Amino acid sequence: MSEEEKQIKGKILVIDDHPFFPSTLKYKFEKHGYEVFSAKDGANGIIIAKKVIPDVIFIDYIMPGMDGIETCKKLKQQKELEKTYLLLYTSEAYPKIVAEAVKAGAVDFVTKTTPFETILKKVENLLGNKQ
Repeated sequence: MSEEEKQIKGKILVIDDHPFFPSTLKYKFEKHGYEVFSAKDGANGIIIAKKVIPDVIFIDYIMPGMDGIETCKKLKQQKELEKTYLLLYTSEAYPKIVAEAVKAGAVDFVTKTTPFETILKKVENLLGNKQ
């Protein structure tokens, strides 16, 4: 099977103002058959999300302008994204932040130190439940 014939397992959007985490996730998820997009802030993330309709969006908690909680709230207001899973990711998972994220529409969270295999499993479990 050629590269073009490979079935895309899903679309992922990573919203983060720092380039390291999005580029690392992009590289690793693409190796597992996912199409990955990135945005450097919440406002651009919403625009890109409405354009590509990702299956999963990773949203950094701390960003300039609109933080991850506010970004979650705004993404949940978009009708075309009602089936998209939102995951907040943070440097440290404080219970208060996690609770706020869930209230804002995130289905789960990951820390930036979570091993990729664990992140991949979370995504595959979500998408398995979606179909």
